[in-house]
Amino acid sequence: MKKMRMTQVAYIEDIGPHMRRIVLRGDDLNDFPAGEESAHFKAIFPSPGQNKPKLGIYTGFKQWMRSYTVRAFNNQTKELTVDFAVNDHEGLATNWAKNAQLGDYLGVAGPGEAKYTNYHADWHLIMADLTALPAAAAILEKLPATAVGTAFLQVPTVKDKLIIAAPSGVEVQWLINDNLNKNALLEGLENLTWRGGNPAIFVAGETGQTKAIKNQLKTKLGYISKETYISGYWKA
Repeated sequence: MKKMRMTQVAYIEDIGPHMRRIVLRGDDLNDFPAGEESAHFKAIFPSPGQNKPKLGIYTGFKQWMRSYTVRAFNNQTKELTVDFAVNDHEGLATNWAKNAQLGDYLGVAGPGEAKYTNYHADWHLIMADLTALPAAAAILEKLPATAVGTAFLQVPTVKDKLIIAAPSGVEVQWLINDNLNKNALLEGLENLTWRGGNPAIFVAGETGQTKAIKNQLKTKLGYISKETYISGYWKA
């Protein structure tokens, strides 16, 4: 298990109807590694009736942990920014984020390694639903200015569209879809004019839908398995 750190909520902003940005601070972040945007970490939540999460390894500790994305980390101010999908489902993490107040405690373990396979690929294909939007946005902002490609980003409403500093050569297509049974990302892929060369690919969203997307991608010219990251973030 990666190092566990205690943090507190320093700032809260609703950046869309279904996305809440929470900035964490704490002395424990003094040795948090810089440059890990888009990498996963484990958020450690308080158990019911507690205001502070219990850090450490003990029986059942994993039930209070969930995987989240490093959206940003400011090495000067030691502030960790995390975007939480809210208002579309109930759960330990979303309920905590929805009710978060300044000063609330959150544990942080990690981060792990960033998942994007090749920032200097011939071109880039990024596909994410709301739950994977923070990772997709962080990847887009880390791509070199000369990068080309397409990003399909699925959100429930037009108001959920975010400003993302993507390279000018990467077309960001927002797919507005509030029907979680409809695989809008797959439809986007089916309508995509496929480029030559070998793409780096990132796909994350609902497990069944990402599997269908993977099956489609495997039929494409230039597809390379080791240049592809596909993950089911949640299950319908």
